[in-house]
Amino acid sequence: MRENSKFYTSFFLLFIIFSSPVSIAEDGANNWYVEGGNSVLMEQYTATWCDVCAKIDPWIGNFVEDRGSRLIRVALHDPINDPLGDSITSERLSNFPEGQALAPSFWFDSSNEIKGLVAPVDLDRALLFSEGNRETDTLISILVTEEITNSLKLSINFYFTDNISNSQASIFLLADKTIDKSLATNGITKHEDVTRGYANIEILENHSIHTVLFDSNFNSGFSNISLVRTSDGYIVNLEYSLVDDVIEDISIVAVHEYTVDEERSTLGAVSLSLGHTSSVARISIFIPLLFIVIISSLILFKDQSL
Repeated sequence: MRENSKFYTSFFLLFIIFSSPVSIAEDGANNWYVEGGNSVLMEQYTATWCDVCAKIDPWIGNFVEDRGSRLIRVALHDPINDPLGDSITSERLSNFPEGQALAPSFWFDSSNEIKGLVAPVDLDRALLFSEGNRETDTLISILVTEEITNSLKLSINFYFTDNISNSQASIFLLADKTIDKSLATNGITKHEDVTRGYANIEILENHSIHTVLFDSNFNSGFSNISLVRTSDGYIVNLEYSLVDDVIEDISIVAVHEYTVDEERSTLGAVSLSLGHTSSVARISIFIPLLFIVIISSLILFKDQSL
C-alpha cells in the first residue's frame, strides 16, 4: 500500500512540474522577423476615383494572399486627386514611361507592365513570367521591434557579395486604410497595402566595412536612416513613428533593386506582416517531453511497486 501511495505522489508531483506553462524571457517589446528574398514585387497604380479599379479591388487582396510568399503587392495611389496618394507614388512611377497615364496599372519586378481591367489569369501569367525571368534572389531579413516611444525600429539585412554596383535598398511601409464615403468616388472605402513610408538608399560598392552612411536617394515617413556594410552584406536601420496606425494593419517590404539607364529591376524582395506576432510570452514547448517523462515514470514506479 505504501508503494502505491509513493507511486501516485510521485506521479502527481511530476504532472504539476511539467504541466506548468513555460515562460520565455522578454524585454517587454513586440518583435517580428522574417527571412526570404524570392518574392516577386507587384506594384499596383490605383486611385479612389477609378471605376475600373473598383472592379479589381474586391478580389485583388485574396489573389495576393492565395499566392503566399510568391507575390508582394504595393498599392500606389494617385498623388494628385486621391486622399491616399503622396510623393511616394510619383517617385516609384518616375522610372516607368507614361506610368501615370492610366489606372489601374501593374508592374511586376519593375517591368512586365499590364494596364486596364485585368483578370486573375492575366496577373498569374505576369507572375510566372517574372519568376522565370529573375536571375538571382538576394537573401533579405527583416527585424521589427515596437519601441516604448510609440515607434517601430526596423533592421533589414541584405546578404550578398555580388550585384552591388548600381543597386539600391528599397524599404516600404504599407498599411490598410479606410477613407470616408464622401472621399470614395468609386465607392471603395477600404484599401489594402497602401504606401505610408518609403526609403530608397543607394548601395555603394566602395563602402568600407563597418562604416555608417546616413544618406538616402528618397525618404518619406522614416527617420534615423543609416546604412552599414558588413562582411556578408549591408544592414539598413530606420524608424517609423506610429501616429494613428494600427500595428496589425502594417506590413514591411524590403527590396534589393538595381537601376540601369533609369530603369529599375528587382534582385530580391521579402515582406513581413505585423499582424502575426512572433514574440510569445508563454508556450508549452515541453508538452512532448511531459508525456515521455510521465510514461517513463509510470513504467518505473509500477515496476517498483510490484
